[in-house]
Amino acid sequence: MGKFEKVVAICGSPRAEVPDQKSLTQKMLNTFLEGLAPPQVRVFFPHLMNISYCKGCLTCWFKTPGICDIDDDMGLIKEEIEKSDLLILASPVYVDGFSAQTKTVLDRSISLLDPLISIDEEGHCRHELLNPRQWSSVLISTCGFSELDNFDHIRNHYRAICRNLYWKNAGEILLPASALGFVPRKYEDKFQAITNAGRELMEKGEIAEETMNFISREIVSATQYRDFLNPFFKKLKQR
Repeated sequence: MGKFEKVVAICGSPRAEVPDQKSLTQKMLNTFLEGLAPPQVRVFFPHLMNISYCKGCLTCWFKTPGICDIDDDMGLIKEEIEKSDLLILASPVYVDGFSAQTKTVLDRSISLLDPLISIDEEGHCRHELLNPRQWSSVLISTCGFSELDNFDHIRNHYRAICRNLYWKNAGEILLPASALGFVPRKYEDKFQAITNAGRELMEKGEIAEETMNFISREIVSATQYRDFLNPFFKKLKQR
């Protein structure tokens, strides 16, 4: 039997499931799920749902513990997360971080926490979990620039979330130079590696460092990427 019975994925690309548009984030997520092949999986697309911003009212902490004051679709996502073994955050890098849709879901996840503060093994303040549970998580992300360091901020944010929500970071699937993702055969080996990453996670509980490094490896220089993309962008500007 695999490591994960129930998987919840948040696909935070606003291009996902939209006719006449392509989402590399969604393609990566689907490819990963093919390898993972969980018994149960629920994929949410926040941009197609009614999810309001967190009001910071703290009703979910002090008046109705665990229950948000806002009655919208976030309640369904939270319910599924609470029953899951693995949570996948799939988001493109937008302005150096998570997409607004993904960030809104993360902000509303404050209702998973108790206001009481504990001190972790590193001597750092953390809120306690309202209903303690062991989750694993994976970050899936792509970026429109060619250099791997463009993921630094989203990776740091994701790792902080893992610490604060007590998620085990089971891997980070990062694909730079997203414009190459739909070029025939250009990333064929990387997509195969993403499928393999899903299998590794299900079998071993985490993704091998070697697999993640292969997926995120830069294959074009900044100059090559610029020269490849700019003619296409110029044509779009002239429409």
